[in-house]
Amino acid sequence: MKNTLLLLALGAVLLINESCQKPPVPIIIPAGNTTDTTGGGGQEEEVSPYVGSWSYDKIELTNGVLEIMGNEIGAFEGAGSDITGEVLITENPNKYTTILSFTADISVFGQAQSLPVDKQTSGGTWTESNGEITLVDDSGKNIAVVSSTSSMIVFTGEFTETIDAQFGSIDATSDVVFTIVK
Repeated sequence: MKNTLLLLALGAVLLINESCQKPPVPIIIPAGNTTDTTGGGGQEEEVSPYVGSWSYDKIELTNGVLEIMGNEIGAFEGAGSDITGEVLITENPNKYTTILSFTADISVFGQAQSLPVDKQTSGGTWTESNGEITLVDDSGKNIAVVSSTSSMIVFTGEFTETIDAQFGSIDATSDVVFTIVK
């Protein structure tokens, strides 16, 4: 009888012990995740290396043309100095915004000129395909991306500025190459 009571008591203890253990908490993993965060098969959403804050590093002005009242009067090349600005790239939604001001250092008729360029802002959308970024501004125009990596993007645009002179205003336009770094 002692053995039977002992076996019953042991069975009751094991049964109570098993019923008191809580099951492991299930981990809910959102659909579409691609990387493991749990160390046990869970997945985390992958973020593009382009997402983040980028700083303007270099501005080159090429193929510059000077005009007075629509008549070409000369050409120029130049570079940006005192560059202040950033490009912020976000994901979901895939948007970018820019803010930039700089001084255009150009040579006009053999004379060095420094033209302050007022703060400019713009924005648009972006996509990534095969490791390359594509930018489209808010007006739907494609921005020409020359090269892109996870640490540097080079893209082109157009520079337009009006220079006040004693005999009227001079319109300066040129191609511009922007380099931003992360």
